[in-house]
Amino acid sequence: MRTGRADIGVGDIATPLSMALYMVNKLFEKRAPDSSSRVLDAGCGTGRFIEAVLLWCRQRGIQPPEIVGIEINARLAEQVSRRFGRVANVRIVRGDFLTIDEKELGGKFDYVISNPPYISYDKIDDSVRSFYKRLFRTAVGRFDIYMLFFEKALNMLKPGGRMVFITPEKYLYVVSARNLRRLLARYHVEEVELLSEDVFEGVLAYPVITVVSKCSPARTLFRLRDNQVVEFQLPADGSPWLAEALMRCRGSAYGHTLSRRRLEDIAIRISAGVATGRDNVFVLPKMAVPDDLRAYAHPTISGGELAEFRPGEEIDYDRLRYVMLVPYDREGRLLSVEEAAPLIDYLSRWRRELESRYVVRKGKRPWYAFHEHPPLKDLLRPKILWRDIAREPAFYVDPLGLIIPRHSVYYLVPKNPAVIPKLVDYLNSDEVKSWLKARCQRAANGYLRLQSHVLKTLSIPDELFKEGCAHGNGGLIRWGRWARTS
Repeated sequence: MRTGRADIGVGDIATPLSMALYMVNKLFEKRAPDSSSRVLDAGCGTGRFIEAVLLWCRQRGIQPPEIVGIEINARLAEQVSRRFGRVANVRIVRGDFLTIDEKELGGKFDYVISNPPYISYDKIDDSVRSFYKRLFRTAVGRFDIYMLFFEKALNMLKPGGRMVFITPEKYLYVVSARNLRRLLARYHVEEVELLSEDVFEGVLAYPVITVVSKCSPARTLFRLRDNQVVEFQLPADGSPWLAEALMRCRGSAYGHTLSRRRLEDIAIRISAGVATGRDNVFVLPKMAVPDDLRAYAHPTISGGELAEFRPGEEIDYDRLRYVMLVPYDREGRLLSVEEAAPLIDYLSRWRRELESRYVVRKGKRPWYAFHEHPPLKDLLRPKILWRDIAREPAFYVDPLGLIIPRHSVYYLVPKNPAVIPKLVDYLNSDEVKSWLKARCQRAANGYLRLQSHVLKTLSIPDELFKEGCAHGNGGLIRWGRWARTS
């Protein structure tokens, strides 16, 4: 999303002028600009925020400040230059905000306003990623371009200056934004306001307005979408902000977060399911498995198929419709061509397609191996399953450890399988659902990404910790022949 525009994968959507004025009002609410003030529109697009600043000043009968807009897109830069070409106090600069020297913009600014571009990590060229990682402390993990705009804007601000951004809410809680939260917490983040999902007409988003003053830290006002308001000091360690705000608003519903015991403490593994790199080859209907391949077939399940069961119930293996052909032994060792001759012969029909995978082309895997090495020694145990993306968190049980989940399913293998009945009840409780909703990244249409790094930090009651750490049968099953043997 560029300032003045929203790019959410469906084209450019104009930011409503009412929203631009709302943000400008926040920018100037504690100190109105004068003719000597400098305002920067970082990534100005078609100039909607410049229009809003001029309108705000005109409505109040005050002299507008100097306004500098910077835009990387040549077509838009020319368009906005023509639009404000006769306005003496407006200057448009074509350039990259993230790399431009402040001298080219005339020095630092009293105010910065922006609706920066939203460009996810996967859409940034490798060479550009490396360059940004050298340039910005916030360019860590799977960073998004808008996170870097925060850091650059802070550098562009004069001491005591003020900035207002509208961005996705994800920076409030994702791991990749931890350094950004640390950086922002060094200053006074005055306000964080979560906006309605439909701010950009026709596009479902989860926007947030962030107001920052470049001065010493003080308490932050959080405005939630349900109209609750809470004020607190932001944590300096970069831990998630939204979860903290929700915890303070809802109090006792998050009482278990005081526990020092974490879910990861009682787990052998909490991880995403197996990524074959070509499910269309390795996964096939159970009824279509040739007799000579049954020794390599194992029941499998996707996120969509998992939702066909009731939360908390044991998976009925007879209801599973698909199997995964696995060229590994139970220890996770890739079988040789001789050991898996029938399977290799079958897979050779798709050899060219399997060889086209990145890990094979780079020489990291034999042509018939999975995209990722499957931890079968841990995975083939009784475990708890859940969908990677779901509207409501829900957890299910693989009682005998027969299932190899696909990459749209996460799984938890407890140290003591005897804890599973109580643990799955706890995970499906309203308390845990509320906790997850406060901390998990949002996907489209209100869905949650229930990722392992979040689940690992879930606090658990002491009784679950004690039972989960108790010595128990590992639950290992016989490899191959997916009869119910344990």
